[in-house]
Amino acid sequence: MKFKKVLVTGGAGFIGSFFCDRLYKEGINFTVIDNLFRGKLENISTLLNFKNKFINLDLIHPKSIDQVAQVLIKEQPDLIIHYAAINGTEYFYDFPAKVIEVNSIGTYNLFQAIKKARKKGFNKKALFVFASTSEVYGEPFKLPTTENDVTYSRIFLDRDSYAVAKLVSEFFTRLFCKELNLNWIILRIFNVYGPRMICSKYGQVIPEFINRLQKGEYPLRIIGNGQQTRSFCYIDDHIELTWKLICDEYSYNDVYNIGNPNEVKILDLAKIIMKKIGLKPNFTFTEGRKGDHKRRKPDISKILGLVGLYNFISLEKGMDNLFNSE
Repeated sequence: MKFKKVLVTGGAGFIGSFFCDRLYKEGINFTVIDNLFRGKLENISTLLNFKNKFINLDLIHPKSIDQVAQVLIKEQPDLIIHYAAINGTEYFYDFPAKVIEVNSIGTYNLFQAIKKARKKGFNKKALFVFASTSEVYGEPFKLPTTENDVTYSRIFLDRDSYAVAKLVSEFFTRLFCKELNLNWIILRIFNVYGPRMICSKYGQVIPEFINRLQKGEYPLRIIGNGQQTRSFCYIDDHIELTWKLICDEYSYNDVYNIGNPNEVKILDLAKIIMKKIGLKPNFTFTEGRKGDHKRRKPDISKILGLVGLYNFISLEKGMDNLFNSE
């Protein structure tokens, strides 16, 4: 499918801004909606002009419904990609109520805006793409994990505030798109990394490790025993796979794992980072987070069945790219 205009929520954030880079490269006009809670205007400032616009707007506020509806009516996007969310594992533990509020109500209000715009001239059968997460699988029952495997949340674990909000938003996506005559895609995203990530404790593990080491923390503190695994996907691979997927109309109205299937121990990740910085690996270990997941490894055969064989950027190469971008 050829897109002419795109609405990107969370487009000033890490992944969203790289998606805007791709739209700019493809010559596609876009409007970004972001409240800059985690995003930065500098991530997209060079892309903005009279055709590519930025709107500072918080989707959880009721007033946003009318404002987004007006954007839809005026711009008539044929792609809406919903990246806006609070992410970062430490947020799930420290502010779980805020996480579940923002990540579910924001999606609900976005669909209410589409519903209102439908009554006032937004008639496109647009594609709605929702950025979900591998967190919905919890501690997976099967590895590698397929899109048909069990998703769940645990009521007494604050960590699952993120997963349950994303699961609710998955249902919003499928059900509201059916009601509003929209095509849809749900992306279950596995641990994307690259430049522009938040490097505080409320970011992801890679920039947090780098930040702590560069500030002089040595030995490096590891939460848990370091044997937990994740599958790290460099941002360029995420964007390329996402682009290939959304441009293929055979992918519509389905759920896809999107990530690098290579499973890496957190301890091995830390060793790679320390090597890049020029430090001898040396660690201390603290008690693990309650409810943390031990392993994560996606089965991506479904997406590869559509886009074909794909050569991922290795973690070593991705880390080189990350350090060279600083």
